[in-house]
Amino acid sequence: MSDNYAIRRYHRQTMTVIGTSRKKKYLKIFLVLLLAGVAGAAYLVCSSGILADENPRIPQEMITRINLERQADNLVPVQMDDQLENLALAKSRKVKISSLTYSTAPDATTGDNTNVFVIPKISWALSGYDEQQQMFDALENNDNSFRTNVFNGNYRNVGIGVTGDGYNYYIAMKWQ
Repeated sequence: MSDNYAIRRYHRQTMTVIGTSRKKKYLKIFLVLLLAGVAGAAYLVCSSGILADENPRIPQEMITRINLERQADNLVPVQMDDQLENLALAKSRKVKISSLTYSTAPDATTGDNTNVFVIPKISWALSGYDEQQQMFDALENNDNSFRTNVFNGNYRNVGIGVTGDGYNYYIAMKWQ
């Protein structure tokens, strides 16, 4: 009886290799998942274009949406024009500098209209947010000249200039 008493009273302590205990294993898994989540979030922010001053996706998406609207009205699609794009980019930069005092009225030159509008950058980073719908709904409701330009059958070329600051994209469109 005395031989078994010591065995029952003092349990043998298990020896574990450093870093393999259950508690530390879950800690490692949690840290790996946390690191993967941070890397995924960083990738989404960088790929959304929110950090770039000029988002190259905006002009292509604008042209696509404009041509869809024109196609629904049986009009010829508009094409990007490099000269108009340079003029629109200059106008967009001008609006960026004087964003508080700029009015969105079209230019007085006949046959050549300019539309300018501002889109918050955060809208391009939100998942499931349809920036085209927000942009076109706001423009069609607030700026009749944009709607008129989209459905003007005389316009064949368009230039889209995009600049940005920390909070907004300034988009200028020149029609010809």
